[in-house]
Amino acid sequence: MAAPIFILLPLAFLFITATSQGQKNISLTDTLTPSSNSPWFSPSGAFAFGFYQRGGGCYVGVFLPGTSNKTAVWTYGRDNPPLPRNSTLGFSSGVLVLQSAEAPDAYVTTPVGGSTASASMLDSGNFVLYNSNQEVIWQSFDTPTDTILGGQSLSASQELHSSASDTDPSTGLFLAIMQLDGVLALYPQGTPLTADYGYWDSQTPNNGPDVTLHLEDDGFLYLLKPPGVYLKNFTSQGVRKEDMIYLARIDPDGIFRLYSYNITRKDDRSVEMYVPTDRCKPKGICGLNGYCVNVDQNPQCACLPGFVSVEDGNGTAGCERNFTVESCRNPTASFDMQPVPNTTWEYDTYSALKLLTKDECLEACQQDCNCEAVTYDASQSCNKQKLPMRFGRSIPDGNSNPQLYVKVGAAGPVATERHGFE
Repeated sequence: MAAPIFILLPLAFLFITATSQGQKNISLTDTLTPSSNSPWFSPSGAFAFGFYQRGGGCYVGVFLPGTSNKTAVWTYGRDNPPLPRNSTLGFSSGVLVLQSAEAPDAYVTTPVGGSTASASMLDSGNFVLYNSNQEVIWQSFDTPTDTILGGQSLSASQELHSSASDTDPSTGLFLAIMQLDGVLALYPQGTPLTADYGYWDSQTPNNGPDVTLHLEDDGFLYLLKPPGVYLKNFTSQGVRKEDMIYLARIDPDGIFRLYSYNITRKDDRSVEMYVPTDRCKPKGICGLNGYCVNVDQNPQCACLPGFVSVEDGNGTAGCERNFTVESCRNPTASFDMQPVPNTTWEYDTYSALKLLTKDECLEACQQDCNCEAVTYDASQSCNKQKLPMRFGRSIPDGNSNPQLYVKVGAAGPVATERHGFE
């Protein structure tokens, strides 16, 4: 049986003219494989299009070949299964295809505006297809994954989605969106795009639907409102340096960072700015029943009393009970109410009681089979909660947030486990 062919980018013809800068000619007989060290380079060699390795699999995209881990800035089909090592990228009947004996599905990207006559891997990091009139009919800049580069913009309603991890480029836990109200905002993946769920925004509301996020070649990152109003500057304008490139990315930890790379010095990378500055702010960085604690500016995940980590070393996996839940109608069952001081959560209140003392509030939860946690505040409000708890993080001592108490089997330990992030 013939190996299946998977269409990536339809091409009638692909030819890139060599330049004095050393841009590579690509003929229709050229093929790439994961084991090949010859991707299709941009003229300066700063960017390349081809296979790159992550974890145990291969992906196709645009990356920085001069970095040790081939830092990816755009990935094709990031949520498709990793490509096997016997994949090939080449041409068949004028079409650029991925071919593999194992890959089960066809992957298709269709240019608009005519047939493709040529393509280029540009020094901007943009992989571009042209028609016979040299008009752009498809470009990777139009479909960003988690990154924008110098010369690239994020238009209204466009989104960037974090990778799952540094070794897994599939869609992760967080997104950045250029909203239609002129606000750049960060959210947990899969939540409503409302203020209740956002964990950072640019504080630029009511500026209309045409605001865009721009990154210039000199590292100038800003919001632009038509017809040319600089709405907010995240960095300052500078002088473009030929050996420096910039990229802005929403990282797997939910932080939006601007990086600079010196392409003449391998892996010389600096963080120019990042938001939010509190690394525990991204909602969901610690999984269910866990909460984020900043230890010397490094986020760590702790479990609620009576819970342990689901997966050692992976705080995003959350926490599970370390005791057997017995019916509160069992006369032998015994529970304590353990405090979780100085934290804030997404609360799931199912019963709100007023004007109770703290002891009366805790007793009310102990006697309620459905109550698994309770919050109590200075106004004597007692709010019964159900598990799981999510979006937990530590807050400064003395904050006015309600105090959380968790129902724990009397024999259960009070101590929590903490797990850092690499």
